[in-house]
Amino acid sequence: MRKLIHAFMISAVLVSCKENKNDTEENEVAGKYEAVLIDVRNTEIPGDIDPDVLMEDTLLADMNLTEKSQFWGEKKDFALFAMGSIKFPESGLYYFRLTSTGKITFKLNNKDLVVNTAIHDTETNNGEAYLDTGSSIFEYEYYPAFKEPYLVLEWSKDGKTYEVVPTEAFDNLDAFSVANWEGETSETEEGKIPDNTLSEKEKEEGWQLLFDGSTTEGWHTYNKPGQIGRKWKAENGALVFEGRPRFEFYVSGRKIELGPTDKAADGGQDIIYATPFENFELKMDWWISEAGNSGIFYTVQSDTIYDEIWKTSPEMQVMDNAKHKDGLINKHRAGDLYDLIAANPIRVKKQGEWNSVKIVKNQGKIEHWMNGIKVLEYDLNSETWKDMFSKSKFKDLNEYASKGPGHIGIQDHDNEVHYKNIKIRVLE
Repeated sequence: MRKLIHAFMISAVLVSCKENKNDTEENEVAGKYEAVLIDVRNTEIPGDIDPDVLMEDTLLADMNLTEKSQFWGEKKDFALFAMGSIKFPESGLYYFRLTSTGKITFKLNNKDLVVNTAIHDTETNNGEAYLDTGSSIFEYEYYPAFKEPYLVLEWSKDGKTYEVVPTEAFDNLDAFSVANWEGETSETEEGKIPDNTLSEKEKEEGWQLLFDGSTTEGWHTYNKPGQIGRKWKAENGALVFEGRPRFEFYVSGRKIELGPTDKAADGGQDIIYATPFENFELKMDWWISEAGNSGIFYTVQSDTIYDEIWKTSPEMQVMDNAKHKDGLINKHRAGDLYDLIAANPIRVKKQGEWNSVKIVKNQGKIEHWMNGIKVLEYDLNSETWKDMFSKSKFKDLNEYASKGPGHIGIQDHDNEVHYKNIKIRVLE
């Protein structure tokens, strides 16, 4: 067995199932969605990149995996990471039951649906989610923990009568690719001046810089005034988060990052600008690393009762749509109001290029602009917002999306990201 999978070491490029899944009749029968099996050492995934970890990619048909032969032969010390889609026949609230042994985390559209990370004998855990008609992205992490591997997923519309999710509801991720924008942003007056400076017109209009290009002055770690982690720095005219190494591999062409992190100890954590703003235009440019993820927040409430800034503020997503796994998910892509409203049109450039964005907040009305075009808008005073928010994962966060003053924030999401030309104009 070790000779068979030796070529799947993490230091090598994993062969994509999309490239070979139709090569043999055996693969066609095996299933539709993609998974990676990882050799586990001492019951844990290594905390950093280890070239000696053995891996194997495979195809699965559904989540009704009740025989050892459906996993990794006789091998019990493994972890399984999978991604695919489930088609839902109608919009509404769905109830789920997931029966497993070992440890399981199951997500739909990047939301935890079932989490049972205590090593257990056969147990059933419940979850529920409001889902739109059509296909949603699922992913799961499964570790049998030396027990007989077992997984079964059931669904229900009334929370009483359950049935096993049928094989035909599962599918791969081929339909979820989103093309980057390939146009050029028209050069504005400020685009003709040096980075991190203001034009004469901008000065007259009341714009101010939130980043001077050479220091992190004005920025601090969330809830820690006067402090900023060493991973944040002013470098080559940009406000840079340098990222951190993780245990990395790809499922269905999307990077997965694992391993423990201590953002406070290693010099990371989210940062905010010290001065709060209520009504404003905010502009900045961003560059993201391959498969990278970050975000811009704009109603952050600085209060120690909150441990993370996303609990008090909407987020404009910053992302490499093509490689990060969230790029598969509607409302999780670059420019989106994270998890709530999708940007339309898609206006992000390919990874490696700079993107220019603008956020306008005025009397509760908010706009996201990307590379010169407004891509979404919403009104915190509207019934539409209230209804959408009540169905979201943020619904219990009382200070989320404050209409009043809030701080501008930037996210530490593990990946390297650069920001420049950060400027704001207060609106009266």
